[in-house]
Amino acid sequence: MTAPPAPAEAAGQCVDYNYSSGGYSSCVGNIQVLLNAFRLSPGATYQTLAVDNAYGPATRSAVIDFQRYWGLQADGIVGPQTWRILCAPQMGPGPVSWYPYTAARASGCNI
Repeated sequence: MTAPPAPAEAAGQCVDYNYSSGGYSSCVGNIQVLLNAFRLSPGATYQTLAVDNAYGPATRSAVIDFQRYWGLQADGIVGPQTWRILCAPQMGPGPVSWYPYTAARASGCNI
């Protein structure tokens, strides 16, 4: 017997769900890719994450650091406010060279 797909994968829109410690899905992998891209922002303090689709301690720590940096509630949960920032490159008009558009679109980001 196989486990059913994670809710976000079943619905096809990662951005419609909250993610926290213990989660495992391709949506978590997209979060890790996006966090790795934002890690290049000035002031980011977290290390590059392994993209393993598992929301473990390193991912939680990176989410908290990301949330603090952007002035969000630092609860370690990737919900609507965190998705809003992850889904939008924050610098200038047009494509941003460092932003992982493929992972963002796969998550349901409207970019």
